[in-house]
Amino acid sequence: MSDKKSNALSISFRVDSGVIEHNNRSVIAKNVDPARISDNIIYKQTDIKKFYDEIFGEALAGYNAKQKRADKRITDYYEHIKKSKKEKPFYEIIVEFGDVHTCGKASGNWETAKQMLDEYMKTFEERNPNLRVFNAVMHLDEATPHLHIDFVPVAHKAVRGLPLKNSMSSALREQGFSSANRFQNEWVAWEQQEQEEMTKILLAHNFKRDVKNDKHAYLTVDEYKKIEGKKQEIRKLNAQINELKKKNPTELTAEETALINNQNNFLRSEILKRDKKISSLSRKATAAFVPIEVYSEDKLQFVSAELKKRGIPFSEDLTTLHIPEYAKQTVNEIMSRYQPQRLGIRDRIRLDIDRLIYNSDDYYNLFYKLIECGYDIKHGKYVAVKPPYAERFVRLKSLGNEYLPQVLEQRISRRNEFISEIREKNKAANRAEKNIYGTIYHIAAAIKEFRLEPKKQDETKVYTFRNDKNIERLSRQLLTLSEFGLSSREQIYEKAEELKADGSNEAKAGLQRVRELIKVYEEIVEGNYIDNLIKAQKEEQKKSHKR
Repeated sequence: MSDKKSNALSISFRVDSGVIEHNNRSVIAKNVDPARISDNIIYKQTDIKKFYDEIFGEALAGYNAKQKRADKRITDYYEHIKKSKKEKPFYEIIVEFGDVHTCGKASGNWETAKQMLDEYMKTFEERNPNLRVFNAVMHLDEATPHLHIDFVPVAHKAVRGLPLKNSMSSALREQGFSSANRFQNEWVAWEQQEQEEMTKILLAHNFKRDVKNDKHAYLTVDEYKKIEGKKQEIRKLNAQINELKKKNPTELTAEETALINNQNNFLRSEILKRDKKISSLSRKATAAFVPIEVYSEDKLQFVSAELKKRGIPFSEDLTTLHIPEYAKQTVNEIMSRYQPQRLGIRDRIRLDIDRLIYNSDDYYNLFYKLIECGYDIKHGKYVAVKPPYAERFVRLKSLGNEYLPQVLEQRISRRNEFISEIREKNKAANRAEKNIYGTIYHIAAAIKEFRLEPKKQDETKVYTFRNDKNIERLSRQLLTLSEFGLSSREQIYEKAEELKADGSNEAKAGLQRVRELIKVYEEIVEGNYIDNLIKAQKEEQKKSHKR
């Protein structure tokens, strides 16, 4: 990493799900340097429930006093908003100038980035009087300086309900932002204002704004000024010579006469110089972009990442990359090196969320767990996530109905049902069954701890412990024990001998099931069952990597 200062910085302004424990370092993620936590700058740190009481307490009391029916009263406005499907208890934005290369510790811009973030933070509430900040911190213990600003939107002109209420859209409308159409709503207008403010701060510190992944490499202001200046210079000189031509030749100086005589050659030379410069800059700004169809999302992510590394401009949509024509050969070479993964990006995200549901206390805690796993979260009209193994955000909505916020909340509320059921069955189980129930419990734990990869029994359904291939195999063994009335290792072997001696077709089918039971049961008794699953998983991953 270079310590040379960059004179062009990108800006990053994104709405996030917000995990206060992460922001305040109650819980420390892997990307945090514990030795530098004390460097963080805390602007505000107020308990959110206390904050709600301070803002809405008086309005809530007035509202409740007017309600004749007890069921219409709101006892706790914070809890009321937590259950709301329309509003969130709070919102968070993450603000950053530059990246690890341009504003990291070795970039030369670290202190300036801190100063610019501090300026932005100190004027945020002045610009946004309806967005009440209760928690704000500048993180200086990660790769780059950045702000986490957590706020509650407050609207004052409510028609129904509380006269003062939590409503992001209404709060922004009161600040003067309007919704022109479905693409230009209050959110978009507000985000544009904040990005413009960040750009002003950049310019005030003598930086240009670097727009990443733009389709065209636009000319800088200085480059355009040079071109226009040269054009003006030539036009002015040409006009001066034409005026000299109107004079009496006897009144002209030798220098003026030479200027007239050499007008054509001089102008031709200057115009050629100008056109050469303009042509060079124009090729940079107006390079022909061609579409490249890439129907695999994983492949699209791979190629995008490689283009970024090489500094080749591009834009992308659902199945297409738009690249400069000169880069076609490079892109073909990159695509030839792509190795498909066993699971697609979306399938991997689904499985990550599916297993984290079993570790999460609520919907917002799920996002914190994702962040711990290296995910980025973007909040806006739709929630989107970006895993560490991908380059683009993916909307939860696009993953299917099971990943919509309200459905995720329901799934989290039922997360303990399966394990509770296993524990209850284990209480009444015989000795052989207890061994298998215990192993099911340990498989579930290994999946929750990310030691064992989830495998679906039915690929058409969402992953749950009930739809786990390894757990389903053990469930089959429990069924065999029950149907044959087996309760010990000795009885299992005796049953195998009995069925083998019988020889009928029905006995042969039973024998096959008991032999599978013996294989599974021996691994369990020897304590190798989980280890063998993990070992098999690693071998499969090695083969997949080689392919």
